[in-house]
Amino acid sequence: MKPWFVVAVWCLAAILASSAQAAMSAISPALQQNLDARPKRVVLLPPQVFVFELSAGGVPTRMADWEALARDNLAATATRLAESGHLFELIPAPTLTAEEAEQLEAHIGLYDRVAQSVFVYGRGEQSAWAHKKYEFDYTVGPGLAFLRERTGADAALIVLGSDFISSGGRKAAFVAGLALGIIMPLGQSFVAAGVVDLASGDVRWMSFDSSSRIDTRDPTDAEELMRALYETWPGPR
Repeated sequence: MKPWFVVAVWCLAAILASSAQAAMSAISPALQQNLDARPKRVVLLPPQVFVFELSAGGVPTRMADWEALARDNLAATATRLAESGHLFELIPAPTLTAEEAEQLEAHIGLYDRVAQSVFVYGRGEQSAWAHKKYEFDYTVGPGLAFLRERTGADAALIVLGSDFISSGGRKAAFVAGLALGIIMPLGQSFVAAGVVDLASGDVRWMSFDSSSRIDTRDPTDAEELMRALYETWPGPR
């Protein structure tokens, strides 16, 4: 399963889970109980955000140029808000060798799958899995430790997401549908940001947000989305 498909599934899960627009989060109890252990220096991995255009019939087409714009917007605002909010020093990822790039890609794919579990179980909202809020043992293993050695960072920030944007034809169909009493979704954004300890690979914090009105191609919208995610970061600013 490709990561972009996984985050598309997350998007659907977010819509079904709640109609609220406020960001949700899952935080390692160990981090909550010892705020002094919060990472001070964090490396920003390239955001993995996938953008699609929805046709009049609802068929998604992946748009590479829109993705590049969305990823640049989220990377820039993540860095700026981390600094202005006094969360941590966020630094760009270093230039990687081919072997390191392959290792990073594999671990982002692994994180993508682990993050699904954090989203579904890590908040402890389902009674059968409430214990997972406290038995927070999500990890991708120590395979990203080389980034710690290369950058001096304590942790990595991983941003994943999907954005479905309506075409002009779909917007016209939406208006026509209203006249017939039919309501069709115009689009949905879903973005998750997570911090992973580079030494152990343990997930320390994740924040999720979805919106039917935000367009990640717009710098202002991307900032609004990232600000909401960062608001769940534990402890004082």
